[in-house]
Amino acid sequence: MNIKELIKDLDPVSIIEFKNYLLENLTKLCSEKNSNSKIISSHRKDRLYCNKCGCKFHKNGKTKNGVQKYVCSGCKSTISETTNTVIYHSKLSFEVWRNIIDNLLDGFSLRRIAEENNISLLTSFRIRHKVLFALENFINNITLSGEIQSDEKYFTINLKGTKPNNMPRYSKKRTSTSSPYRGISHHKICVVSSIDENDNLLLKITGLGRCTTQMLEYSLGYKLNNAKSINADSASAYQDFCENHNLKLQTVPSGFHSNGRINIAEINGVHSQLETWLSKFRGVSTRHLQEYLNWFTYIFIMKKRFNLSKLKTESYCNIVLDNNYVKSNKIFSIDMPIDLNVACAEYINQS
Repeated sequence: MNIKELIKDLDPVSIIEFKNYLLENLTKLCSEKNSNSKIISSHRKDRLYCNKCGCKFHKNGKTKNGVQKYVCSGCKSTISETTNTVIYHSKLSFEVWRNIIDNLLDGFSLRRIAEENNISLLTSFRIRHKVLFALENFINNITLSGEIQSDEKYFTINLKGTKPNNMPRYSKKRTSTSSPYRGISHHKICVVSSIDENDNLLLKITGLGRCTTQMLEYSLGYKLNNAKSINADSASAYQDFCENHNLKLQTVPSGFHSNGRINIAEINGVHSQLETWLSKFRGVSTRHLQEYLNWFTYIFIMKKRFNLSKLKTESYCNIVLDNNYVKSNKIFSIDMPIDLNVACAEYINQS
């Protein structure tokens, strides 16, 4: 149902009555336990098919909270409206989920999200990472075209949250220069950063140390869509990568943002924004760094496409409507994106 078309057909008196009804009942309607289920149902266009046998699902009554249930016509397995979505098993209403997603877009801390929505700190942590996991579908669909600017951003390894008995090295004071090696070494995490002429952005952890052709293939090789050229520094990795993909390489001297006509100022500007944005979290664990990079990428791209109010509405739909459920225990056991045995080899040998 198109609500705009429906309102156009109403007379002025009916519109005023409708407005008054919404003002009186808005909080109640948005806080019902099946409010999220109603949104999923209204936006679902395709028929549901069983992953086990491929047969169609048919409606099979509702739960006591009003959530629609379905049964497979073949194997008789059952699901609900929210199965495999980020709100699966959640007892929080649409109003709370919407507020949390708005808080995440505004960069609120875990403690502030918990206070704003009257939830525990642990629930705040779990929901944040469930939402960040849900952004993977959006990130996976990003491609780069036309003229691309690319550069690397390096991060220090952060083992925040790692229990002492799981540490790959002895604990030491956390500082911005904790590595005994100067410059870029195997103690630095390489993030390949690329942006195209349409403001599509990619930030991908590729490994440790200086960027190689293999790292570029891993981060960019499958993301090119009618790409024409790459503006980058004069590193040999980009030369080999561009030759492999028939791209024109336009180089900028190392340590500079431009050579006059060719520049990488835009991607370096993204790096500055990323540093400022990450500083609010007072240290991000390497284990979850890619999730935060995806979070920043999502906000960056969506702000280019929508105004703030539309951004929040679109974000709720992107996150809640997709099949992107993740169990809480997976959040705490996510794989490390780098090889700690390589990063901490000298400490392991000393022990």
